Amino acid sequence: MIVIVLIAVAIIVLGSYLKNDYLIVREINVERPKQQIFSYIKLLRNQNEYSYYNRKDPNTVKSYSGTDGEVGFTYSWSSKINSIGTGTQTISKIIEGDEICCNIQFTKPVPLKSFASIALTEINEKETKVTWTFSSHYNFPLNVIIYFLNLEKLIGTDIATSLVTLKENLER
Repeated sequence: MIVIVLIAVAIIVLGSYLKNDYLIVREINVERPKQQIFSYIKLLRNQNEYSYYNRKDPNTVKSYSGTDGEVGFTYSWSSKINSIGTGTQTISKIIEGDEICCNIQFTKPVPLKSFASIALTEINEKETKVTWTFSSHYNFPLNVIIYFLNLEKLIGTDIATSLVTLKENLER
């Protein structure tokens, strides 16, 4: 019993010192004009063609509401694969030609609110830097679990894979 209490105390102490906020950023250069890329990424339905998570489970149940490419458009999904889970992604902000921002609400396997954005920077008229940012806040005890999962590598790798697929699709 003492061992269990000591482990519980150690987890609580560890959780109070670990960070709660995570920011993951990945970038790639795409040989396409900035506006062409923006016209593509601002439509959330296009994520079915390049997002690692949208492509991982072909049996994911998907639904959409609103006008794609406009603030308020919502994409909902439900998958039996835990790493995809169930949730919604809603366009929260668009800076025309530059950036699309989305609020993401996961309901399963763990309730969680996150934020994602894809921003574009023109390198020249034929090449654009695409920056995908994902951020989230993890309260105790989830911050302890996330610490051991190496979230930076786990989600960062998935975002990088999505960017490579985006690049390949757009450069065809």
